[in-house]
Amino acid sequence: MLVNAAAAVVLFLGIAASADAASAKKGKWSKYVKNLDKVIGSTQNTAIMASESSQLHSQYLARQNDSQFQGLVQQVRSHLHNGIDASLLSGSIVSDESVESIRQDVFGSSLSAEDTQTQSEAVLAAVLPTSWDSRSSGWVSSIKNQGQCGSCVAFSSAATVESTFLSQQHLSLDVSEADIFFCLAAGQAQCSTGWYPSTAASAISQSGVAMESCFPYGGALNGQDQSCKSGCARTGGISEATFSSVDQFKQHIMTYGAVFTGFTVYSDFENCCSNNQVYMQQSNQQLGGHAVSIVGWDDSKQAWLCKNSWTASWGTNGFFWIGYGQSGIGATSQTFGFKVSGTVPTTTAPVKTTTTKPVKTTTGPTPSGNPPPPPPGSCAGAAANSYVCQSSTSYLWCVGGNGYAYDCPAGTHCVSGVNYPCSW
Repeated sequence: MLVNAAAAVVLFLGIAASADAASAKKGKWSKYVKNLDKVIGSTQNTAIMASESSQLHSQYLARQNDSQFQGLVQQVRSHLHNGIDASLLSGSIVSDESVESIRQDVFGSSLSAEDTQTQSEAVLAAVLPTSWDSRSSGWVSSIKNQGQCGSCVAFSSAATVESTFLSQQHLSLDVSEADIFFCLAAGQAQCSTGWYPSTAASAISQSGVAMESCFPYGGALNGQDQSCKSGCARTGGISEATFSSVDQFKQHIMTYGAVFTGFTVYSDFENCCSNNQVYMQQSNQQLGGHAVSIVGWDDSKQAWLCKNSWTASWGTNGFFWIGYGQSGIGATSQTFGFKVSGTVPTTTAPVKTTTTKPVKTTTGPTPSGNPPPPPPGSCAGAAANSYVCQSSTSYLWCVGGNGYAYDCPAGTHCVSGVNYPCSW
């Protein structure tokens, strides 16, 4: 009897624990589903996303079964197998320049833009791996919490900017989602409605991003719109990227760490995503829209790896898998990436040094890819991620108390305290 009683107690506790876990999961789902993006989830937008996503996926599958296209892919693979262009694929980076160089070597000059595009797609199909996870490269920042505000576009775009800087400069930034949502989107976005990914990508490209330390995400956790905080310095030199194929998504993720996109949330999404399950839409009950950052893929799963903003206790440690073409994921009008360009220096994490030797300035990455050494000057007292003029034509980029010296582009002059340090 004692044994049976003990077993009954263990069984009861197990059932109670399971019930508590299910209740907690249900509560978390209820919290976030009330604050889905109504802009992304509009009837018109849902139809557009479904059409675009389906077309892209169909194009992707058709090319795999197109003998003419696969013949081009085989030409590229044979060329690379001979080792002619192996050095162009630096590490894991499949840059536009490398792809174009391989295309020209294999196919020569094309007679039309359509031929060039098809040949470039064949190069990508030949060189891209069957799976990729930007987390393995250290290119994905921590999981955040958007709370009870429909600010998923701000969180997914901020996550994508953070991945871009991690991949390109090995620089860890904590981007202010509040600045994106309540300043860059002032008058356009509200917690109760949401925002368009396309508008967010354009605004970030034009104005840059501020840091979380200057404008923290506060009352929005409880669904309250925050007033824009003025005076935060923004990191500029960020440009947006758009795409027209599945392999272009993959190329950008493999090079820059992430893209962000919208999709439609259906009622069965509640039960998805733990233990690396792949979500495949079964329900037709639409609940709204959502935006996430895509940080990887797996062709064996036929799925994208996404970073969410519903805390690390949701899904699989805050991440989830969703099938290619499912729920409008990866629609061309809703999917964007970022590149670091313009006058923002390309560097790795700041390295302290005591050198006093003169420093040669540069307008781009060093040939070796190593960070330029700090200049003789000092960024003491300067705001984080700010620019300080050294002369009328050169400036310091101040990060973590260190300064990195750069020349302004020809014909421009240095001005301090703005998104871009050099002005015409």
